Amino acid sequence: MTAIVVVHDGEIWLPQVVASLTSQTRVVDHTIAVDTASVDSSSKLLKNSRVPCISLPRDTGFGAAIDSAISHLPPIEGTHEWLWFIHDDCAPQAGALKALIGALENRPQVAIAGPKILGWHDRTHLLERGISIAGNGARWTGLEPHEYDQGQHDGVHEVLAVSTAGMLVRRDVFEELGGFDKHLALFRDDVDFGWRARVAGHSIIAVTDSVIFHAEAAASERRSVDVSDALLKRPLLLDRHNAAYVLLANSSWWLLPWVALQLLASSLVRAVGYLLAKLPGYAADEVLAVALLIVRPRVIRSARKFRKPHRLISSRVVSAFIPPRWSQLRLGISRLTEDLRERFLPPSPTFQSVLEVASEDEDLLAPVTSHQWRSIFKRAEIIGILFLLIFTTLWSRHRYGSLSGGALSTTPESAMDLWRRYLVSWHAVAMGSAVPTPTWVSIIAMASALTLGKASFFIAALFWATPLILMWSMHSLVRQFTKNSWLIVGASASYALTPVAIASVNSGRLGTIVTLIVAPQIVRYFPRLLAIETLEWQFIFGFSLLLALLSAFSLPAYAGITALFTIKAGGDYLDFRRSQDKELLIRRLSRLIILIVSPIALCLPWSLQEIIHPSGFLLEPGLSIAGGGPNFAISANPGGGGSVPWWLISPITLVLLVAVFSSSKARRYAEAGLVFLMLGTVVSSLSFFGHGGTIDEKLWAGSLIALATIASMCCAVIILDGLRERLAVSRFHYRHVLAGLVVASTLFYTATASVWALTVGSNSLVRANQESILPPFLAISPGVKTLVLRSIHESGLTNLNFFIARENDSILGDPDVSPDTSPILISTVKAMVDGSGLNASSVLSAHGIKYVFMKNPVDPQVVRAIDGVGGFIRNSATKAGIVWRVAGVSERLVFTNASGVSQSLVASDIGARTSVSSKGVISLAENFDASWKVIQDGKMLVRTQSMYGLPQFQAIQAGEFSLFHDGTTRRGWLAIEFIVVLFWVVMALPAGRRKREISVEELT
Repeated sequence: MTAIVVVHDGEIWLPQVVASLTSQTRVVDHTIAVDTASVDSSSKLLKNSRVPCISLPRDTGFGAAIDSAISHLPPIEGTHEWLWFIHDDCAPQAGALKALIGALENRPQVAIAGPKILGWHDRTHLLERGISIAGNGARWTGLEPHEYDQGQHDGVHEVLAVSTAGMLVRRDVFEELGGFDKHLALFRDDVDFGWRARVAGHSIIAVTDSVIFHAEAAASERRSVDVSDALLKRPLLLDRHNAAYVLLANSSWWLLPWVALQLLASSLVRAVGYLLAKLPGYAADEVLAVALLIVRPRVIRSARKFRKPHRLISSRVVSAFIPPRWSQLRLGISRLTEDLRERFLPPSPTFQSVLEVASEDEDLLAPVTSHQWRSIFKRAEIIGILFLLIFTTLWSRHRYGSLSGGALSTTPESAMDLWRRYLVSWHAVAMGSAVPTPTWVSIIAMASALTLGKASFFIAALFWATPLILMWSMHSLVRQFTKNSWLIVGASASYALTPVAIASVNSGRLGTIVTLIVAPQIVRYFPRLLAIETLEWQFIFGFSLLLALLSAFSLPAYAGITALFTIKAGGDYLDFRRSQDKELLIRRLSRLIILIVSPIALCLPWSLQEIIHPSGFLLEPGLSIAGGGPNFAISANPGGGGSVPWWLISPITLVLLVAVFSSSKARRYAEAGLVFLMLGTVVSSLSFFGHGGTIDEKLWAGSLIALATIASMCCAVIILDGLRERLAVSRFHYRHVLAGLVVASTLFYTATASVWALTVGSNSLVRANQESILPPFLAISPGVKTLVLRSIHESGLTNLNFFIARENDSILGDPDVSPDTSPILISTVKAMVDGSGLNASSVLSAHGIKYVFMKNPVDPQVVRAIDGVGGFIRNSATKAGIVWRVAGVSERLVFTNASGVSQSLVASDIGARTSVSSKGVISLAENFDASWKVIQDGKMLVRTQSMYGLPQFQAIQAGEFSLFHDGTTRRGWLAIEFIVVLFWVVMALPAGRRKREISVEELT
């Protein structure tokens, strides 16, 4: 029996390795070492240990070193001669060799045996007990990560292969099979040799009574990889390349396409994972490893030819040792869970004093404590959750189903419909629009994955759960100000019942709801921004993602928070003027700029559209529904439909006014809260057109009021924390009065608001399964435009509002991309309803408007005017309203020949493929856009504008043509957005560690 030790810069481990070989209970007959030009003292250590040593070049692989050692051995004597391969970083236990040979005594069919391998430093860490290879090339041990050795795998097991560290192999079999593959200088040579031995009819076992301790120096990048086949000297690249080589060289030929595809796909997936972990070198290794084999198919052909003479049985014999995909998936999930647990829930060290250890007698005398279930319901958190659970269940009794109403449009059933609307370049809304879809639509589509792609169910669940989510969000914020659980829960539950929260849910204000949820998480990290120069870039990018989420739903909130950042930047500049510390200023401003710019970058191209039209920074998602005005806003009530009545005054403004005179840190929050409250009051006093609107309406200032509400909650908790104890030891003065006033007003508002919400407030604008605005026969006509007239009664006045509908009611996101109504249409409609529009029908038909629908209650004067103006044929008059049909050709796509005769052409919602009978003009009843194109006979037709500003194309001859909207620009912006989001996510994720950066103790 000969032990062969291969050495390569192993001075750290070599003394223990040599000592372990000489202390074997079954004495090694002969030991020979092979040193591959070590640059440390390895050769000197071998010489001092009197171990015969062969010197080879530094780029010699493990297999070549073994072959060189065998060539120096005498010919085989006797029946069998055994070779024991030892790495210079693995130390066998004293009985390792004896256990291996003992397991072979009654197993003549076994040609290879291997030990159980434990960690070098943690000698309870089970590394291997036989190995295999997965279909994606991963090294498979079948063990859990960091598995503790408790003897759970002990015994003698049939395996596909064993590691070369401690491998015991018959010399005749080794030489018969040609030794290790010359293309596998390092890594995976053990799996390949085991596979070849298996198909040659030999058995391989792992003997767990034989134990070695392995440092895995090369695999853990503790030493350089200098073999000649190692491209760029990268261990992972060599390992992945050799893994792919083993699978392609040994698998059955008919499986090769599937194996190659699996290797390529898995390498790409791992590469993406490494990129997300900010390890681009490892990502390149994954892709390059497979690519090197794909471009050199002759290497695989040569390898398979080398193996063919020794393949006595089918390669399918090894299938029992290849791990099934389910096992790989289970282990992958286990490793991911373990990584996440260690990263986010690290175990806290526990220390126990000797004085705390009770004796057995003390344990016997200690009373037994029993925990009763009813004690759980005495906890503040449980009471708060149960209260809000009952409250929202009763409050939402009219909102169980597909929601719409107020500012909330109808939600499509599937998230795919939202994705489709987000990706398209043209929106069939009103007269058509190329406005980029808001980023929040894609966020809703992604979030709908929580409800299995049911977007309507997700929106309904969000509105139902909003009070509970608001309580959680505020709870996570205010608990940093106090340890009083009752105060924390009281503030959190009250936050869910604030005027802005109730009004947002009742009126369908999706942007304000998200602001109420996300903003406390942003405010939670504000104290850390005071020393922003000390923050890591990972935190800055992660925090900017949170800001972008808020900004996608509420540009007013983004504007308010950006104002705070701008004020801080000004303060930092003043500090620079005093200290002249330029480096400090750069660190601060660079981080602030990222925080300000990131929401714009992450919401491209929609954010650029809003910058071009800055009025969008005052609007929130959804239909334009009027707010309550400044009189409501000053009391932190946004007003409008669904809001609490004016006399139900919350203590929010009072708390801010009290806190601004406080000497505690509540003053800082109060100052910011009052700024937001004043901004909200000013904004609520403004009136102008909203999304696609035609009349001025008071703006909704919900998001700014929400920020003021959050600041007020923080002030209240800071002031009330420990206030009872402070007042108890002081004389009666104004603080007692103010405290009593704040507490009393809070209790009064909370009680009355809860009752109001459960009674009158439950009959809200947002309801489930509401009837369509359009009559059914109009809603089922595909591609048809209908001019809808509605009388709006406000402040004793009646205004006539109108909009253009297509097929069905407004869908989620439609109002935000709705175009401004052209002045021609506005003047035409005004002339139609006052009876002076003699050509109103021709203008409307040119815009493709086929019907006019006036919803009940109708204005008799307007009805008489439309009936008498001419060109409008009354179709029906029902309880829903009155419908007129517009005379003339009122289609989306119309062809007019040289004689002036018009005819409608078949078209879909966006494009068309049809034909014309002669030369003429093709008119498209959509808003003009440079991306509208028509191709006829391979030529692009000339695009012009009609007298109404609509696109026209000059057909040069009879024949077929194609109409389409060129979405190249939209796709380009989406690609940029994807790259930006991916970059931000990668920067926000924690960086992975290279193996050489992980401590040796942690690895082994």
